[in-house]
Amino acid sequence: MDTPRPYAPFENTWHFSAYLRDPRSRLLVEHAEVLRRAFRIARQTRPFILQAIVVLPSELHGVWTLPPGDDDGEGRWRQVQAVFDRQLPGQPPRALLRRDRCARPLWQADFPQQRIVDAHDLQQQIARVHHSPVLHGHVREPAQWRYSSIHRRQGGRNGA
Repeated sequence: MDTPRPYAPFENTWHFSAYLRDPRSRLLVEHAEVLRRAFRIARQTRPFILQAIVVLPSELHGVWTLPPGDDDGEGRWRQVQAVFDRQLPGQPPRALLRRDRCARPLWQADFPQQRIVDAHDLQQQIARVHHSPVLHGHVREPAQWRYSSIHRRQGGRNGA
């Protein structure tokens, strides 16, 4: 008989990235409140803890922890996408975009995820997330980027 192994605190913590199809788009920062609402709605039905997030103009990067025994990050992400797409002003719902073969969905199909293995890896991935705006040339210091959870870690609530 197998003995159940104890839950490891990093077992369901993941680094993830999502990208719009148009890399020149500014949609995510222009509609950051809609994106925030999409995460909040998705979290109500399929719980997760958002450890870190940064929203760039056409991509986002984050670290989230899912409940023990539930590793369906991709399903949660599809829900965030669906809510975001439906609530965008002036955008047809995602289902309509798929029916019209001339129009393309907003998001790239892939959803890269990487499992966090330990506390050191967690801190590295959070730092990587928060440093993304610097790497992309948007700011000189991570705290200068408005759409980042780094402000929560520093005590302020100023953005993502």
